Amino acid sequence: MLGGSDRIKKYEQEHGYAPPTFITISPSKACNLKCKGCYADSSRINNEKLDFDIVDRILTEKKEKWGSFFTVISGGEPLMYHSQGKGILDLVEKHNDNFFLMYSNGTLIDEKTAERMAQLGNITPAISVEGLEKETDERRGKGVHRKILKAFQNLRDAGVVFGISVTGTKNNADLITSNEFVDYYFSEQGVSYCWIFQYMPIGRKITLNSMVTPEQRLRMYQREQKLLREKKIFLADFWNSGALSNGCIAAGREHGGYLYIDWNGDVMPCVFVPYSTHNIVDIYKKGGDLSTVIESPFFKEIRKWQREYSYMKPADEVGNQIVPCVIRDHHQVLRQAVDNTGAHPVGTGAKEALKDREYYKAMVEYGEKVAKITQPVWDKNYLEPEKLAKKNKNSKHQKVAA
Repeated sequence: MLGGSDRIKKYEQEHGYAPPTFITISPSKACNLKCKGCYADSSRINNEKLDFDIVDRILTEKKEKWGSFFTVISGGEPLMYHSQGKGILDLVEKHNDNFFLMYSNGTLIDEKTAERMAQLGNITPAISVEGLEKETDERRGKGVHRKILKAFQNLRDAGVVFGISVTGTKNNADLITSNEFVDYYFSEQGVSYCWIFQYMPIGRKITLNSMVTPEQRLRMYQREQKLLREKKIFLADFWNSGALSNGCIAAGREHGGYLYIDWNGDVMPCVFVPYSTHNIVDIYKKGGDLSTVIESPFFKEIRKWQREYSYMKPADEVGNQIVPCVIRDHHQVLRQAVDNTGAHPVGTGAKEALKDREYYKAMVEYGEKVAKITQPVWDKNYLEPEKLAKKNKNSKHQKVAA
């Protein structure tokens, strides 16, 4: 049996590039909450889900073909997933050579569930909050924050490493990058990490109203950098931390990249890019495998843009990775890829977005504004040091040659 690194090398020899590092999968759309603006549009009445055997095959395949041993589980609420007599923790137990990051609303993590997670030892839940109690209950429902605190207690008592996930909007942008927020969750509640996902609108132009403004986004970036330096915490922003991942990781990018599979089997470049040309269930019926979608024109076009913009470019020529996203920051690039390859929208919001010229215009303008105000920061903190290092290196070589 080949080890992970050997499988990666084998894939690279066969395809000419390395495989993705992980996948995010939402096996079920069902959720016991109905949060305002949920990207998944989940609720209790939704029963769309993947069969356990399909999810099992996906995880087995990515391990054997890609040498991938990290899996992100989203939803819906993953703990509501049940198929063929099994739940999400049964999947985690079966694939005990994988490590799982599970995004959860936390309300179903009772003592028994926390204890089982501890016994498994290969899963960490990231529990969703919107700020402190007031902000969380406003979006998620009255009393939800209190249930989250109980989940925290259960996880602490069981010895499970856990974190939080927060959606950044124009209403909470300052709070979630404040000392008050960080001290409360990290120092008082014992979380080990925090993921920030800025609200990503999909649909009519009016949905842009909750987005962080370009000015707020720059301020968030500056505060996040300050918190990292001073607090020494694990805090990452899916967009503002783009330099950490060498830019956009969507469309199955090699070395750190990923793709997303939803409850219907639709395979998408990213959780926040609801457009698809392939369905994993159909791929399996036709004799294909996970790598079939990696070879799709849609994914290839996005990866081509990644390389042209920033990924693996000379250090002093890398594009601004504070604005790394193909849909949020370079919306026209994503739309061109959709048009060129015939990718279809997944969900009503994605369908509306394709028809709404005002939405398209607003998204393009947003990306341009954020790029403009962050470019000086990128130049000063990233490009100028690299250019100076290159200049000094060339000078040394010239002296040696002389």
